[in-house]
Amino acid sequence: ASAAIKRYVELGNALNATALSAIGTSYVCLLNATELKAIDPSSLKLASLDPSACSQETKNLLYQKAKEAFSDQHHLPAYYELILPYLGGAPAADLKALSKDNVNMNMTTFVTLRRDSLM
Repeated sequence: ASAAIKRYVELGNALNATALSAIGTSYVCLLNATELKAIDPSSLKLASLDPSACSQETKNLLYQKAKEAFSDQHHLPAYYELILPYLGGAPAADLKALSKDNVNMNMTTFVTLRRDSLM
């Protein structure tokens, strides 16, 4: 799968919503940093990914993409639900900002947060 994704990108294809949906949660962890950085943030609005099983670096990069993708909705109550799958890569400052919004985080989500961000 990793070789197929790499070849797809090498051929000049974008990792857009359609490609991310095809890759899905099963293979999103196989993307390298270069491929992750090439994702158009708006694509995350249409793709349903769960990077919870990925490396911390992947979670961090996807969180930044998701934060950018949903930034126009940051002031809405639904923002937390949109950013939720990507919170494992959130820095401390962003978690602190969410806490001011009185979000109701379950324990399953809490234990997936970055340890350094919680400290």
